[in-house]
Amino acid sequence: MKVLFQIRPDYLKNPAGDTVQMISTGQGLKNSGVEIAISTDPNQLLSSFDLVHIFNITRIKESYLFFLNAQKQQKKVVISPIYWNPGNFLQSQKSGPNLLAAWKIAQPMRARLIRESRLILPNSELEMDNLKQDFPKHAPYLVIPNGFPDSFPGIGPGLFQQRFPKLPKDFILCVARISPRKNQHWLARICHESRLPLVLIGPVNDRKYLELIRSYNNVTYLGSQQGELLSSAYAAAKVHALPSWFETPGLSSLEAGACGTRVLSTNQGSPYEYFKDLAAYVQPLDDNSLRSGLEKALEMTPLPLTEHIREHYPWSRVSALTLAAYQTLVQ
Repeated sequence: MKVLFQIRPDYLKNPAGDTVQMISTGQGLKNSGVEIAISTDPNQLLSSFDLVHIFNITRIKESYLFFLNAQKQQKKVVISPIYWNPGNFLQSQKSGPNLLAAWKIAQPMRARLIRESRLILPNSELEMDNLKQDFPKHAPYLVIPNGFPDSFPGIGPGLFQQRFPKLPKDFILCVARISPRKNQHWLARICHESRLPLVLIGPVNDRKYLELIRSYNNVTYLGSQQGELLSSAYAAAKVHALPSWFETPGLSSLEAGACGTRVLSTNQGSPYEYFKDLAAYVQPLDDNSLRSGLEKALEMTPLPLTEHIREHYPWSRVSALTLAAYQTLVQ
């Protein structure tokens, strides 16, 4: 089987959850003998491929062109939507009306992909419920969850502690793009008021937002980290906090939990479907919710969540589920 992955052109320059999901899924499929190619070309010749798998319909312009090209060449299309309606978040921003109008104008393109693709692979039933609410007519779907690297468990805190010996022993960690959607400024303020050190890891989407966050003297920003050092950072943290406006469910929350870390997550999106009552949850921009959520997370025992994530969400299992989904179309 030969499958073409298609994704926005800047997926490496501006990495995000769609980047991680695509690359991790692709590696697992390659290990199972599937030929995988990646293209950002909307005019890609598709004659040698059995399927076209498109990632991310939130940023729809490129995905729509990939879809039209596949239809023109009569190729079956699979989509991983990575979708959650951002209306509440967009309304919270200063340029909200313009952003919200642009989102609504593009909805017919998203609707066509959801309706005319051969198979939808949402990351959760809750994500699919959100899609059904916005797009009542939809193609068949199979839930394919997000995952964590199989290599992460077993890497302890020592590597991170050796690399950053001046950091406090007990700290809150947030691994995410530095962006208003991830709510790090709110997290920094509440941690500052609670006298909790906060460590941030991730690429910068908004430089001014980062400087605003760093105005709090309890914040340490370590840039982007990967591999064993990132896994070690999770293991060293007291709590991993991701109080975003929404997540599906938050790759860093999965990774942190797999590394034995307590998890504090937004309650918006699909995190609860993954973490059940084994994590703490917050309502975005409700100060009391975040204060009490941090207190609850600090008191939780991480082992039940860790065992749950390690059993259900390694990327190797996710890739096997994806292959099974492909086979329903190819066979």
